[in-house]
Amino acid sequence: MDAPATTAKVAPWKSIVRSLAQSGSQSLEKILLANLRTQTETPLSDDMHLRHATVNILERASQCTVIVSWHDPTLCSYNFQLWRRSDATRPGICSLSGIIINTGDSIYKPVSKPRPINASAMILATEVESRLVCESLENC
Repeated sequence: MDAPATTAKVAPWKSIVRSLAQSGSQSLEKILLANLRTQTETPLSDDMHLRHATVNILERASQCTVIVSWHDPTLCSYNFQLWRRSDATRPGICSLSGIIINTGDSIYKPVSKPRPINASAMILATEVESRLVCESLENC
């Protein structure tokens, strides 16, 4: 599950190291600037940013909502964020487990006004339900 995220993190450094090996007389600063500029100019999907998040299901708020703790040092942080159950309107990756989400899968997504920074995040409903069941069994 972590392989795609690890590959995404390693790829820029492989490119930089390869450039250094082939650079000859170019300065390190020029090589790094060229590689970093290329990396930041490449649009990343929302799911790439979401892989850095630490996500915890805190509690069930209602039958169709849960309270989530979302911390992402590269994007945003929400200690108590309301997520509502719905169906996925696009494919994606579960922020909790890394499992692929298909269009139509039952998911939870953040809801608030104004639109949260992590609004494109999704968690599979099956992952939420299994975590809540495990936690309630541990508390018994």
